[in-house]
Amino acid sequence: MKSIKIKFFAAICAIAIAFVGILSIISLTFYDNYYLWQREKSLTDVYTELCKANKQGDEQFINELIYSEDTEGVRVSVISKNGTVIYDSTMNEQLTGIEKTGETLFYGLKIAQNAVNIADKEKIATTGTDFVNVYDKSRAEEFLCLVGILDNTGNYIIARIPFTYLEQNSSFNLLFLGVSGGLTLVICIILAFIIARHFTNPLIAIGDVANAMAEMDFSKKYDGPVKDEIGRLGLSINRLSEHLEQTIAQLKSTNARLEHEIKQKEKIDNMRQEFIVNVSHELKTPIALIQGYAEGLQEGIAESEEDRDYYCSTIVDEARRMNKMVMQLLSLSKLELGGENVNVSEIDIDELINTSTSKARVLADAKNQDIQTISSGLIIYSDYGMIEQVVNNYLSNAIRYTPEGGKIIVSAYKQIDGVQISVFNEGEGIPESEIPKLWEKFYRTDKARSRELGGTGVGLSIVKATAEVLGGKCDARNVNNGIEFTFFVPDNSPKALPPANVSNDEK
Repeated sequence: MKSIKIKFFAAICAIAIAFVGILSIISLTFYDNYYLWQREKSLTDVYTELCKANKQGDEQFINELIYSEDTEGVRVSVISKNGTVIYDSTMNEQLTGIEKTGETLFYGLKIAQNAVNIADKEKIATTGTDFVNVYDKSRAEEFLCLVGILDNTGNYIIARIPFTYLEQNSSFNLLFLGVSGGLTLVICIILAFIIARHFTNPLIAIGDVANAMAEMDFSKKYDGPVKDEIGRLGLSINRLSEHLEQTIAQLKSTNARLEHEIKQKEKIDNMRQEFIVNVSHELKTPIALIQGYAEGLQEGIAESEEDRDYYCSTIVDEARRMNKMVMQLLSLSKLELGGENVNVSEIDIDELINTSTSKARVLADAKNQDIQTISSGLIIYSDYGMIEQVVNNYLSNAIRYTPEGGKIIVSAYKQIDGVQISVFNEGEGIPESEIPKLWEKFYRTDKARSRELGGTGVGLSIVKATAEVLGGKCDARNVNNGIEFTFFVPDNSPKALPPANVSNDEK
């Protein structure tokens, strides 16, 4: 497919060639006739001026003859009515009243006499002049002659010009026409190229912008001249590009939001299914125990007071455990679904840790465990309740798996942009391959032992969900003589920008 520049260039070149061609045809066709007409007019003007000069005297007449011969290239002869030669341009001197025989006449006089002989006397008598063509055999040359009456005496004046001038002029004209036509054509081609480039370069630039838009690249803009319709088209393309960019950006944003919502919905559905499966599995055992012991009491199997107390305490313990599990699952669901709002307030880390350890000492003392705290003096801005729940879960987990007489150490350390809380407990380590699974719901390294110790398998999942809500992270690692659980929480102090969905509340 040819470009518009080539088409535009070809069109202008075609017009230039047609123009030069038409001019050449007109010149070749009509130039000779036009030149002949001009020469006839020139001879008529010479005749008219000589007639005027003749009335003013011989001297004025001779001056006009010389002037006409010099300026117009015309040769003039004057012959009386009876054939006497009065004047001829080819003679060396003026002949006044002297007769010459035909043998001694110059060739110019012969031409003049032949012109008089073949002229239409009636036409001369009527109009005053007649044009005739005279051929000179001796010189093989043809002349255009004007024959007219000079005065009332009947003298003839013959003004002549050779056709050789016409042929030479025609040759010069053809040569000049060829040279000028060729130069004109070259100039037109150069101008055509410049004009085509001037008009098509903006269109090419606009086309490049449109192609870039088709490739979703909206950075390319038209920056050409804007003074004409093409420039205004370029500005329109720029505005279209900007509008498309904004619209596509909005569509991408909407699509991203919809995709996120779809993923969230899928996540919620998966969590719901997983929740139902896990809860059904976890509640199956306590429900079975409660049902079994309740039926035993109903059937009167427990006859003694001691057996009835055992049955009742088992039912109460399993119901309490079920209630604890349900409450933890509700809390976990709120965290995972974004239902918990972050209430930022100033938190004294040492005070929070001391509060949590004080509550946990009752359970630790029952197993002769020693809970130690290391003062940090740290103050951060975050959600007090969420961090307290994390520490309580870590402590509850540590007390559960620390052997009797073991030691638990709770500490906090300053980090670059937050605080890391650490809970260490003595005891057996956890296989490295099992550590990443600790944060999964209902996961237990030793299911039988965990159930015996009263664990629900949800506490560490709550810790992980809390870390995600607060923008922190949780971890666990085996250390000498035990295992250490850590929780990093960023500091949302007023000096920094608060995260999304965070509200500042005074403690």
